[in-house]
Amino acid sequence: MTAGRCHVCGKYELMPFTCKFCGGRFCAEHRLPENHDCTGLADYRRKLRAEGRLFDNVHEYADVAMERSVGGVVGWFRFASHNTALALLLIICVLFLLEHIPWVFKALVLLPGAVVERPWTIVTYMFLHAGFTHLFFNGMFMFFFGPELERRIGSLRFLLIFFLSGVVAAVGHMLTSDVGIVGASGALYGVFAALAMIAPHIRIYVYFIPMQITHALILFALVDFFMMESGDAIAHIAHLSGLVVGLAAGYHLRKSRRGLRY
Repeated sequence: MTAGRCHVCGKYELMPFTCKFCGGRFCAEHRLPENHDCTGLADYRRKLRAEGRLFDNVHEYADVAMERSVGGVVGWFRFASHNTALALLLIICVLFLLEHIPWVFKALVLLPGAVVERPWTIVTYMFLHAGFTHLFFNGMFMFFFGPELERRIGSLRFLLIFFLSGVVAAVGHMLTSDVGIVGASGALYGVFAALAMIAPHIRIYVYFIPMQITHALILFALVDFFMMESGDAIAHIAHLSGLVVGLAAGYHLRKSRRGLRY
């Protein structure tokens, strides 16, 4: 820093202060922006105000904060409207935590003998899961294949296939069993089958073995078919019922080719 005179009083200083706002040099008495009527400070304030980082009063701050909050909510809804598969996955994860509350589980689980009294459970059962392993595998299915199908057919069609597959899966289960059912597996079978019909060229890994998605679909169907008589707790009929819906929806979309994106 070189010696010079203060731009306000003319006092000579060996080491004058340089204002970072206006660039002028000042003595110790006039070094602060408010002590030398700094014009650069006013410009700086206008710049901050234009960027939304400076407010003259509480009301102005509240208005901007509200605008930002609304904008954030609108932005989230815009994101969710084009990423409904991930939004559904988030809801499933949240309900997995809430289902440990007894009355929540009882209100949402599908019991074939009580579906007339609680018709909403034919949909809500898809958002419950019987343990972390069940949630993990269904969540992986949704994470990888849900967005892939949604990108190709759009959010509305994706939701239609998901819920229709899940409802038909529940009906198929109720026609063959009186045991309660939880999980999105039937709906996800529909999503997977529809994707296989629309994009049969996709290659996936099943237990680290690469194969075409259509071959994987056939493998899953055969496993469920042969396991139906095993007596395990898995709702194989529900899986196959959802799969049939997905095949029909995928075939129809592929044949019409309306709004498909490859």
